[in-house]
Amino acid sequence: MAVANGEFRRLGKKELGPYALEEQMPGDIAKLLQDEDSSNSVAGVVPNLAQLLEHDSDVEKAYLCTDNAVQLSKLPNEGAHFCGYRNMQMLWSVLASMNARLGSAKPTVLKLQALIEDAWDVGINDHGRILTGGIKGTRKHVGTSEAEALFLSLDIPCRGQVFSGKDASTQLLDSVEAYFSDSTSSSQRVNRTNRMPIFLQRPQHSITIVGIQKMRSGKRRLLIFDPAWSPPSKVRSPLSESDCRGWKGQLLLRRYRKSQRYFGRFKEFETLEIEQRGPDS
Repeated sequence: MAVANGEFRRLGKKELGPYALEEQMPGDIAKLLQDEDSSNSVAGVVPNLAQLLEHDSDVEKAYLCTDNAVQLSKLPNEGAHFCGYRNMQMLWSVLASMNARLGSAKPTVLKLQALIEDAWDVGINDHGRILTGGIKGTRKHVGTSEAEALFLSLDIPCRGQVFSGKDASTQLLDSVEAYFSDSTSSSQRVNRTNRMPIFLQRPQHSITIVGIQKMRSGKRRLLIFDPAWSPPSKVRSPLSESDCRGWKGQLLLRRYRKSQRYFGRFKEFETLEIEQRGPDS
């Protein structure tokens, strides 16, 4: 967040991407986003991940978010500009499965932009308008602040956290492990919880955390949905036993794992957790 003399100032290309000064995205991209359907959404991935983890003898303990999580990816030809919105859609899809008020269809990127600006209009994280110059109809990158504004405006409680410094990656993994492990007292090796996924912002990209695993070596890895890539064809339907064994299973899991070494490349992270009401609900 850029602050000058105690006041917010406009962000640039480093934070907002190459179209930081854009006033209106090209019409063909706007139409692509407006006509979006469910073809870039895949349900049932988390149960498949659980099955893959069960077959990995190197995993000592693993926790996964709710089975209702939906993996979303960017559309062909939309560019690398809307990952923040795709992660918001993933959280929205889980919430919609529990809250009829949100409707059954995920909002388009353009609708999310309008909702975020509506949130700014009523004073929720309204510094975002100063920082971005407005996002409606543009390809400016968005992150945790905009996601928080969206969900708070819908009366959905959420909690943002910042992890920074040389041990930022350790702080991040500690927080994620506590978030998932505190939701269950099970002694099982692989635990499917009712926790929401977590929105994660790292420099210049955002992803959705759907779980964490601890290896017998002591190393930890986050399990993530990255909207920059489409799910492998195999995970689009229930996996067979042979799909989960040996190199086939490891190859599938590799797409979803991010190691602490990977996160160690970055010195700052922001997360947004949806605060669930009731015990593990």
